[in-house]
Order: sequence, then structure tokens, then C-alpha cells
Amino acid sequence: MRKAILAWLAYGAVRLLHATYRITSNGAKGVTGPQGHDHCILAIWHQNLFAGILAQTGRRHVVIVSRSRDGDLVSMLCLRLGHQVARGSSKSKGRDKGGKLAKDDMIALLRTGLPGAVTVDGPRGPAHEVKPGIIEMARQTGIPIVPYLPLPTRYWRFNSWDHFRLPKPFSRIDIHYGAPIFVPENTSFEEFSGYQNLLATELQLIETAATK
Repeated sequence: MRKAILAWLAYGAVRLLHATYRITSNGAKGVTGPQGHDHCILAIWHQNLFAGILAQTGRRHVVIVSRSRDGDLVSMLCLRLGHQVARGSSKSKGRDKGGKLAKDDMIALLRTGLPGAVTVDGPRGPAHEVKPGIIEMARQTGIPIVPYLPLPTRYWRFNSWDHFRLPKPFSRIDIHYGAPIFVPENTSFEEFSGYQNLLATELQLIETAATK
């Protein structure tokens, strides 16, 4: 009951903030999907998660949320924002906390035609290091990975592992997409690192170009 109340309060606060933002993509207000690749897996750094979720309001995505206690609140919030949630987390001290099951569920949902979104360096980092899960999802589904950068013009930066960014009220959020990355079905696990490095480089290049 307490979590449900907190989720509704958080939802109200998020919607209130969202109403103050102006979201643009390629100079056009309200254009939030990667043109030509709506069925894709958006790849985003964890620090940009908040702006990334709000920028996709109205477009349902599959997202993975940790099975931790904090994840319960995040899951309820994502559901209220209209997204589909797969629950899981990375391994902790050798124990799988549901990450494989959540990844399998997400793959199944992606195959139904829903787009997905993944924080590729989450939930605990290291920051800006792409983990292999998104490569496996793309390999199994044939769906392209699209590098995704929602960049607020003004934001608070937290002293957390990812230097989390919270857009300030009445900021503009500029949406930038990179070129799609396709992972062939016959890609071996040994080849994953090449795609991980490629994705990390693309995300960095987008931000470098956007902040010039």
C-alpha cells in the first residue's frame, strides 16, 4: 500500500515536471521516434534515464527494472507511464537476481513488435561501459540497436556513480539518435565486445557533436 501511494505521488511529480519541458528532435517539436526504425532497442546511458523516459511519453516501450525494493517503485512508475516492464537485475556475488529471466521476457516482448529501451551501463555501472545484454537482445531478435541521447539544456548533476542528470523545470530536452546497429544472428559471444565498443563510441560521438 505504501509503495503504491509513493508511486502515485512520484507519477504526479513526474507528470508535472514533464508539462514544463519542451522536447525537440531534429529541430521539430514532439518528434520523439527514430525515423525509419521505430521497432528498435534504444540504447541510453543511465545518467540520462529520467529525460529519456519522459522524452518517449506516449510511445510504449519494454524496459528492464531491477527486482530490488527500489525497483518495485520504479516498476510501478513505469507502468503508470504506459511502459511494459520486465523485472530483473545483474548478478550479485555469483547469484543471478533475475537478470536472465528478465532478458528472456524482454526478448519475447520485443518479438511481439514493441520497441525497447535499455540503460546499457546500468544499474550499477561502471559508467559509460556497455554491458553485453543489449547485444544479445539484438542478436536474438534481429532488431537494430539505436544509440539514444536526450540532452537537457539545463540540468542538475548528482554526485552518483553515473553523475545522474535531472532536467531543470522549463528546460528544453533535445533528442539525438545515432545510426542503427544490427547484430547478425550468427555473432558469437567472443564478438560481442566489438559491438559493445562500437555502441559506446557512437553514444560518445553523439554527445560530443551535440555539445559543440
